[in-house]
Amino acid sequence: MRGCLEGIRVLELGNFISGPYGAMLLADMGAEVIKVENPKGGDPFRGWDLGGDQPNFWAYNRGKKSVTLNLPTPEGKEIFLALAKKADVVLDNYRPGVMKKLGIDYDTVSKTNPGVIYCSITGTGPTGPYVKRPAYDTVGQGLGGMLSVLMDAKNPRPIGPNYADSLSGMFAAIGVLGAIAARAKTGKGQQIDTTMAGSILAFLIAPATDALATGKIPGPYSRPMQSQTYAFSASDGLPFAIHLSSPQKFWEGLCKAAGHPEVIDDPRFNTRPNRRKNYNELNRVFAEFFKDKPRAYWMEQLEANDVPHTPVYNLLEVFEDPQIKHMGLEIKIERKDKPTIRTVKYPNEYSDTKIPHPLAPPELGEHNAEFLKPLGYDDNALAELKEKGVI
Repeated sequence: MRGCLEGIRVLELGNFISGPYGAMLLADMGAEVIKVENPKGGDPFRGWDLGGDQPNFWAYNRGKKSVTLNLPTPEGKEIFLALAKKADVVLDNYRPGVMKKLGIDYDTVSKTNPGVIYCSITGTGPTGPYVKRPAYDTVGQGLGGMLSVLMDAKNPRPIGPNYADSLSGMFAAIGVLGAIAARAKTGKGQQIDTTMAGSILAFLIAPATDALATGKIPGPYSRPMQSQTYAFSASDGLPFAIHLSSPQKFWEGLCKAAGHPEVIDDPRFNTRPNRRKNYNELNRVFAEFFKDKPRAYWMEQLEANDVPHTPVYNLLEVFEDPQIKHMGLEIKIERKDKPTIRTVKYPNEYSDTKIPHPLAPPELGEHNAEFLKPLGYDDNALAELKEKGVI
């Protein structure tokens, strides 16, 4: 098998991140993903900022095939519905109501394809008081509570990666897998609604549950204090982090690694409750200890004392780490007459199923003929459709 999802065909109506990422994960698992794009430029990430061939597009669109369709036209709708009739999955991340307005929503598609799984990703779902609001990643993060545990409320600046976009794409892929399993039992497809706000809250299940139970509002440093995680700079200015968690042996190992075993019994820090209570003071004390020698020295000491630790890498240093290299987490995708893409491997390994090496991200409309000719469009018809702006 070329992946767990070999034989599954996905039609992606996705732009930017959430839809394309969810569909790409399905492609990574072996599904055939047909990316349906507007012939006038396609996915906006194709021309993001600088225009042309961009990493933002590569990151979310490997392993796919591209078909261009002007969906508001009668011909574009007709072709899409013909493709959807033979699809297993349709995945979109347009605003609520757009698919219905175009006449290609779940109710329409399922009339001729009752086995179709139709997954829509939106900010907050297809109904409710916010249904008409535009929603991008930051909106999903704010509504779902992520921003409150990432940024300093006294200096409110959004930070971090696109959590709402990526998490909703991941939950969409999970939802599709669940629906495929259900269809294997019932023979029926179904509709799936995935939201950015809901995906964020699902990701924040532990702090959200704790807040509901205690009434206490978590902030950016709540979890580090609870999990006993710290970050320090060595004498060479290179950062590293440790995660003590709960075993007492890690605390004792940290003190020995830092060269200060006498601190093990310090009443401010000798128990986990005391370390949580005096988190900032502990951080200050050990920050002074670790100013003494370079990071490489401390990595050796922490490893020798079995303390959970890591250098804090930037995203170029990551790929130079010997363990990351051993895991093969960087892959290269060759392209004809274009630079090789260096990117990140699909992370799951299966004992029996081969994960296919991904295809290069498609050129806009590259696969029009491959999928439209079986529908009865010959070269002349394709040329006519192109002239009319349908493809």
